[in-house]
Amino acid sequence: MKTKELYKEVTSMLYLIRNDEKKLSQVFNLLEELDAGTPSHEIPSPASSDYSSIVMQIADAVNEGYICFFNPDTEEIEQVACEGYFHPVEIAEQNEDMIDEFDLNYMKWDHYIRIDPPQKEDLRLIMEKYVNEMDDNKLSAQLRNVLETDQPLRNFLKILKEAAKEDVWNVFKKQEIINYVKERLAEVELPEE
Repeated sequence: MKTKELYKEVTSMLYLIRNDEKKLSQVFNLLEELDAGTPSHEIPSPASSDYSSIVMQIADAVNEGYICFFNPDTEEIEQVACEGYFHPVEIAEQNEDMIDEFDLNYMKWDHYIRIDPPQKEDLRLIMEKYVNEMDDNKLSAQLRNVLETDQPLRNFLKILKEAAKEDVWNVFKKQEIINYVKERLAEVELPEE
């Protein structure tokens, strides 16, 4: 049963016994017993402080071109280099070094969520969104033209640097990467015990 369905069912049952303290007490005792022996496989709630920290760590890593593995049982995060962001020789060397140096365990975890860096299409959409939200019509026109070139990212960054808008872009992009990570975490349904 999916978590949302289970939540609705349990909520309706609790509503029915809301005035019976003895039955409520029995339910809560049973829930405590179950919780003590079972890992939750739950991603921290977006309202929790842990959630923000986890999202930020993953966002920083995927923004730099790393694939992240998040273990919802232990809230561990591990990362490896991603093809397409690094030279193939660098990837093999870097991943081997990371696995040895940091004693990576993600391949041994029972459950994990894999979050890849945004693909070129995702980055293009972020750039388009940035251009569409700009107030500077002249700069936005230049950037729109750049998006139609063979190497839009490099040219896009060059124009932003020349216009001294690189910092504004980086803040915008970071927020979009954070949203990207949140979406990936929300999409995942972990197996139930």
